[in-house]
Amino acid sequence: MDAEFALNQLVLLMHQHNLTVDDAAARFAKGMKIDVALLAPAIELFRKEAANAAILNDPPGTGVGGVVAELQTAPWYRGPQEGDPDWTKVRNQLLAQGMEAVIDDVDEASTKVVAQLANPAVPGLSKRGLVIGYVQSGKTANYTSVIAKAADCGYRLVIVLSGTFENLRRQTQIRLEQDLVDHSRWTTLTKPESDFGGHVHGAALLGNNVRTLMVVKKNASRLRRLAAWLQDIPEDIRRKVPILLLDDEADQATPNSPRRANEITAINKCIREIWKQIPTGTYVGYTATPFANVFMNPNDEEEMYPGEFILSLPRPDAYFGAERLFGREAINEDDDPSDGLDLIRIVTDDEADSLKPPSKREDRYAFDPDLPDSLVDAVRWFVLATAIRWARGQSAKHSSMLIHTTQYVAPHFAMQTRVEALLRRWAEDLSAVESELEKLWLDERDRAAEVASKAMPAWPIVLEQIHDVIGAIRVIVDNGYSQDRLDYNRTDQFGNPVAETVIAIGGGTLSRGLTLEGLVVSYFTRSSNTYDTLLQMGRWFGYRVGYEDLPRIWMTQGLKEDFRFLAAVEEEIRNDITHLEVEGVTPRQLGLRVRSHPGRLEIVARNRMHFVEQIQVTYAGQRHQTIWLHETDEEIISANGAAVREFVTGALQGGNASRIGTRSRWRLPQVDSDAVSLLLKEYEFHPNQQRINSQRMRDWIEKFAPNASWNVVVVGSNARPKKDGAPHDLGASDLGLPFTVPNNNRAPLITPPPGTASIKSLLSHEDWFADLDPVEVSHEAPETRRSDPASVRRKLAPETGLILLLPISRHSIPQGVALKAKDHPSRRDMEAPADLIGIGVIFPEVGANGLAGTGDFFAVVPDWEPAIPDDEDDDLPIEDEPEGEV
Repeated sequence: MDAEFALNQLVLLMHQHNLTVDDAAARFAKGMKIDVALLAPAIELFRKEAANAAILNDPPGTGVGGVVAELQTAPWYRGPQEGDPDWTKVRNQLLAQGMEAVIDDVDEASTKVVAQLANPAVPGLSKRGLVIGYVQSGKTANYTSVIAKAADCGYRLVIVLSGTFENLRRQTQIRLEQDLVDHSRWTTLTKPESDFGGHVHGAALLGNNVRTLMVVKKNASRLRRLAAWLQDIPEDIRRKVPILLLDDEADQATPNSPRRANEITAINKCIREIWKQIPTGTYVGYTATPFANVFMNPNDEEEMYPGEFILSLPRPDAYFGAERLFGREAINEDDDPSDGLDLIRIVTDDEADSLKPPSKREDRYAFDPDLPDSLVDAVRWFVLATAIRWARGQSAKHSSMLIHTTQYVAPHFAMQTRVEALLRRWAEDLSAVESELEKLWLDERDRAAEVASKAMPAWPIVLEQIHDVIGAIRVIVDNGYSQDRLDYNRTDQFGNPVAETVIAIGGGTLSRGLTLEGLVVSYFTRSSNTYDTLLQMGRWFGYRVGYEDLPRIWMTQGLKEDFRFLAAVEEEIRNDITHLEVEGVTPRQLGLRVRSHPGRLEIVARNRMHFVEQIQVTYAGQRHQTIWLHETDEEIISANGAAVREFVTGALQGGNASRIGTRSRWRLPQVDSDAVSLLLKEYEFHPNQQRINSQRMRDWIEKFAPNASWNVVVVGSNARPKKDGAPHDLGASDLGLPFTVPNNNRAPLITPPPGTASIKSLLSHEDWFADLDPVEVSHEAPETRRSDPASVRRKLAPETGLILLLPISRHSIPQGVALKAKDHPSRRDMEAPADLIGIGVIFPEVGANGLAGTGDFFAVVPDWEPAIPDDEDDDLPIEDEPEGEV
C-alpha cells in the first residue's frame, strides 16, 4: 500500500476521532480488512514528520529552513473521504441551491486549495497563501468548501476576515451558518447581529476539540480584541489546534499601505499580531484583484505576503467576466485576441461630465442634473429586460439595475427622485413611451443572441408584462446615509420571499463585495485610476442564467477600453501563476509581474508600491508575429519590402535556399545576429503591435544572443481561395530569392477599417518547427507539440533562432466561416496598394540570462535563496554573480 496515501488516511482518522497513530492504524486496517503490519511504513513516515515538527520548536539555525520547506510542500491531502461530515453538508447545500452543474468543479478547485494548506497533523507548521478568483464569480462557495474540508481534516478554529463593511460581514456570517455550520459539531463566536466580542474563554473552548467559527470585520478595534483573545490562550494549546485564518477581500485593508515604506498601517499591524498567535495553521487570502497582495514586501517575515502559494481558481463556463464582456488583446504571439460580446453601450464624455458633482461639499447638496438620454435609455432597457425575463417565466427571480456615477452620497438622493419621477410618468401613460420601448426592443433583441439559453419572446408578450414591471420597481439608495438599503431577504406578510425588482443608486457600498442579485443593467460612469478599484466596481460580472443575452452596460469609451486592457492583465497573471505551479516555484522565490498601463491607470495606489520594481522582460524562446500591418501607406509598404529583400539577399551569401518538402517553403540556414538586428531595425512595425518593440528586441539580441545562429524560412502558399466559385489569383512576391514566392491569403478583420490590417494570426502552430527536421519533430509526443511547442524547439534547437517571412497578397479575401457570415462578416477584403510582408520571430533560448531592456511590468523581487545545511555550507565555491533574471 502506498505509504503517503495510508498516512493521509491515518491523519484524517486521528483528527476526526482524536486517536493516536496506533489506534488510527488499527481502525483503518479493520475497515480495509488488511493486516495492520502493512501500515508500518505509513506509521514510520508519520513519526518521522512528527520528529521533524519538533525541530520547529528549536531556535532558527542550521537545516531548519530545509525541513520547513519540505514539510510545507509535502503533499498531504488528496480529497474528501466518504462520510466527511462538513464537506457532506456543504455539498448538499450547494446542490439544493441549484449548483449541480458546477459541484464537481467546486469540489476539485477546493481540494486543490486544501492541499496547499499547512498539514494540520504537523504541530508548528504554518503557511501563507493567496487564492485568486474572479469578481462576482462565487468564490464564497469555494472558500466555504475549503473550510469544510479543512475542518474534516483537523483544523479546529476558523477565523474569517470579511472585509471592512458590516453588511458584508453579516452577509458572510449568514451564508456560512446556512451552508456550513451544524451546531452539533460547530460553535460560532460571532452572529449575524454581532461581531467578535472576546467574551468566551478561549483555552477551554479550544481544549474541547470542537470546530469553532468566527466572522470578523476588518476593523482595528475588533482585530486587536481578537489578537488579545488568542494571546490569552496558552501557546501549547494553540500549537495543538490548527487554525485557518481566511481573509476574504484580502486586497482590502490587509496589505500594508503607509505613506512611508518603514511604517505599518493599523489593520495590517493587527493582522500581523493575529498571525503571530497562530503557530500551527494557514493564512489564506481570497481576492479577485491580487495586485496589492503580490506587491507586499516579500522579504519581511512578519508581512502577510503569500510566500508559500498562489492559486488561481478556474473560470466557470457560465461566468461573464471582463474577457467575455469586453474582449481582450492577445497576451502573447501564440494567443488569440477576443472581441467580447455586444453588450456595452457608450455614454458620451459630455453626458458623463454632466453627472459629476461639484468638488465643493456644500455645492454637492444642490447638485441635481437632468437625466441624460443614455441613462433614460438604460432605464428603458431595464424595464424591457425585466419584462422579457417575466415572459420567460422568471418573475419570481430578483431583477436589478445599478446606477453608479459618484461616490458622494448627496447626489444619490437627487437622482433617486428623478428616476422615480420618470417611472411615474411611464406608469401613468404607458402609451406615450410604447413606441420607444418597441424600437429599443427591436434594436437590442438579437445583439447577444449567440449566448441566449432561452428564446426571445414576441413583442406582444413582452408588452403585456411592462405595466406590472414598472409598478414593481423600487428605486433605492444604498449608501452610508440611506435608511432603505438593498435587501434581497425581504418577505411578505405571509413570510414568503419577495422577488425584488430594484434600481439601486449608490457608490462605495455597491462597488465591492455586495452582490446585486439578477443584475440586468449597469449604468457606470465613475472613473478610477487603479486596476483593483476599477475591477471591483464591476458588479456586472457574474452569472446570468436564463437571461444571458439581456445584460447591458452603459459606460464611457475610455472605461470600456480600460476593462478590455484589464482582461488581458488578468489572463497574464493567471498564466504566470500556472508557470510557477508547473515549475514548482513559490512566490517566496519569484514574484508575480503585473503589466502597467502608463498614462491611463495605476496598478494600485502609490502607497502600496513601496517595494515594487520595474522589471525586465525576457525574449528567450518566445515567438512574435506581425498581426497588425500597414495596409495603405505605400511608402512604408515599399520600405518594408526593400528591407526584407536586402535581408534575404545577404542571407543567400551563406548558401542557396533549400526547398522544404514539396510545399512553397524555402530554408536559409545560419544567418548571424547582426543581419537579424538590421532587419528588425529597417522593418517598420505597426504601432498597434505593442508587444513587438524593435529597439528592445535588438538590445536583447546584442546583449544576450550576439553570437546566436538564426535560420530563415520563406513561407509561400500554393493554396488559392475561391471567389464566386472560381480560384482567386493571389499573385506572387519578390522577397530577394532568385524566383518569386506565391502569396498567402490573409484577409483582415472587419475592424479596424482600411488603413490598418488586423489579420489576427500570421503564423500557424507548425511554424514553430518550420526549420527543423520533420522526422525529429515527429518523434516528440503529439500532446507536447500541441501544448508546449517552445519546449520541443528548446530540445531540438536550443540556441537557434528563426525568422519567418510571409508574403501577403493585396488581393486577400475572406474564406471559410468569415465568408459564410454574410449578415455579420468578421473579415473583409484586403485593400492594400501592393503586396505586404509579414514577419515572425522565434528567439533562441539563452538560459536564465535572457532579459530585454526595461519593460512595462512591475513586481516585487524576493531576496530568496535555498536553505543549505551546515555541513555543506563551508565547501561551496564562490562564483561571480551572473547577469540576467533572478
